[in-house]
Amino acid sequence: MFSLRARIIAGLLAVAAYGLLALGVALSLPQGSLTFQQDGERLRADDGQGGVFTVVAFDVGGDRLPADPLLAVEEPDVLPDYAAMEALFQNHQRLYQALRDGRLVALGDGGQRLPVTPLERGLTDLPGLFWLQLLCGLAGMVICLLVWIPGQREVAIHAFALTGLSYVLFSSAAAIYSTRALFIPGDLFALLSGLNHVGALLFSASLGAFLWNYPRRAPSARVAGAFYGAFLVAIVIDQGRLTASPVTGFHLWVMGIFLIGLAGAGWQWWRTRGRPLERAALRWVVISIVAGTAFFAGGMILPAIKQSAQASSQGLLFTTFLLMYAGMALGVVRYRLFDLERWWFSLWAWLLGGIVVMLTDLVLASLLSLSGPATLSLSLALVGWCYFPLRQYVWGRLFARREPGLDAWLARALPAMLRARHERLDDSGVEDALRAVFRPLSLESETAQKGSPAAAELADNGAALRVPDPAGDRVHVLRHPQEGARLFTRQDVDIAGLVLSLHELVNRSQTARAEGASEERNRIRQDIHDDLGAKLLHLLHAGAEEYRPLVRDAIRDLRDLLQNMEGRAVRLDAAAAQWREETGRRCEDHGVELHWHQVLPAVTLDADQYSELTRIVREAVSNALRHARASTLEVSLTSEQEGIVIVIVNDGLADSGDGAVGRGLMIMANRARKLGGECQYGSEGDRWRVRLHAPLVRYSA
Repeated sequence: MFSLRARIIAGLLAVAAYGLLALGVALSLPQGSLTFQQDGERLRADDGQGGVFTVVAFDVGGDRLPADPLLAVEEPDVLPDYAAMEALFQNHQRLYQALRDGRLVALGDGGQRLPVTPLERGLTDLPGLFWLQLLCGLAGMVICLLVWIPGQREVAIHAFALTGLSYVLFSSAAAIYSTRALFIPGDLFALLSGLNHVGALLFSASLGAFLWNYPRRAPSARVAGAFYGAFLVAIVIDQGRLTASPVTGFHLWVMGIFLIGLAGAGWQWWRTRGRPLERAALRWVVISIVAGTAFFAGGMILPAIKQSAQASSQGLLFTTFLLMYAGMALGVVRYRLFDLERWWFSLWAWLLGGIVVMLTDLVLASLLSLSGPATLSLSLALVGWCYFPLRQYVWGRLFARREPGLDAWLARALPAMLRARHERLDDSGVEDALRAVFRPLSLESETAQKGSPAAAELADNGAALRVPDPAGDRVHVLRHPQEGARLFTRQDVDIAGLVLSLHELVNRSQTARAEGASEERNRIRQDIHDDLGAKLLHLLHAGAEEYRPLVRDAIRDLRDLLQNMEGRAVRLDAAAAQWREETGRRCEDHGVELHWHQVLPAVTLDADQYSELTRIVREAVSNALRHARASTLEVSLTSEQEGIVIVIVNDGLADSGDGAVGRGLMIMANRARKLGGECQYGSEGDRWRVRLHAPLVRYSA
């Protein structure tokens, strides 16, 4: 099992090898001492010295072969029938054989007889249209590789990758025979034409399977099979010449399969209703496909089917398919097509970095006017001693990050874990720590099943690492560490185990802190109970009658304080009942009318939550009764977004210049922040409103 980058390198090398093979085949074709070109209904020849004449026939070893201008046709399948195609291949075979044997003579309309001698082809002899078709096909295949290799193993991904394979097949084959210098072996011409047809039909079938499976799966797996079945049937009909014309044996099949596939976009549109993200991705896909295929269909296939108009240049139309792949690449940025995420562009940056090295070497070699070996040696030396150190320095200053070893993983894991536990009270923080330590391309959490690992373990031959969550309900699956640069190793298993040990250590430290706080709280509670409680009881029995209600309130507050310090959990409805009883009694003492509304979930508050909420409600009520001179008080308790909302409104306005009111409001805001919520207050006309929102994280079973 190889790492992600190793597999990408292997795929790119395969693409490069195929490109070199196509280049070698194109260079193996001969060119003659005369240059031939189709000019309307005539075949023109140029001797390179200003002599241009119309060729009426060829003398091929004593036999006369009419100089049909179709000998220079760019694409043979625009001919009216298969018989004309076979005749074209046979005539090319005769021309090629006579040229190779040195017995080819061009006969001009003025009686000229010019022998045609074979010449070897060089890189500069290949026309620009050859390079355009070949490079576009290779670029499309590279894009598909960078989608398929790291992507999920789904029908849509496989189908999309096959479109890239078929694109490079039909574009490279056409690049060879459409830019020939008239001369090509007939059997090679037929082989390349057949390869072009295979690629075109496979492209339509794969595109149809893709449209029926992205972004939603097809209603049945047989849909994709039907497209590839139609592809096989069409190949048999076309290559077996079971019909008379390529229109019925090839073009109609390509167009029909494509249109059926395009109907899948309509089905996807219906399936993605109510799913805005998938609908947006579908729009982008359809626009990219239509933009990439409409020009070719309108400029090449439809004229060939109708046989009523001259088809456009196939080589130029092939380049429009690259629009589809460029659109898909942009779709990854905007809509995360195929769930490739941002690291897909890291792969592109790595690939383009290698291309820059090669281009730098070529530029240096072209600028140095030395012998071949000396130029190569000096350019390599300049690249190795100058370019690479400079590039590494710039990269290290701007982008590069050293991978953590055993001495560095703690600095990444601990802050991430503590941050996650602070922001999400019900989160273990292990997922964030694993992401910070290993920087995987993807990290997914799946529900733990029977047989799930009890400790970290390797999966997929090192491509993945499975780490159980300490809570026991999930398993974290990490894929491709360090952004795909390597595979997971046994050392990574040990580090994952250390992350889990770190979580246990953090839990123990927090438990020890809680136990210490509990012991100290119990000591203070005992001291308050023994000392302050005894003195209050003495005042209650020995003090003046007029102070006894105040002493009873103090004893009641002391009892609530001691209860909170015990750390006992309280149900929210029970806490609300206590708040209502206390608030009602205080309103009655001040002659204020109370309106109480509550709709609360079945939630259990811990001691800290109950204590802080109680003090906030008490302080808000105190401000209304003592400072606002209110006649009515409205209290509303509701739940919102897994939290509690408490709204207290009175019909009097507190004096903003009162220092006690200002301190009370500040204390309420601080207590709300301690709970992870917020407290808002202010006047609304002639009413004063306090609104508290605090999260509730402990739900009862």
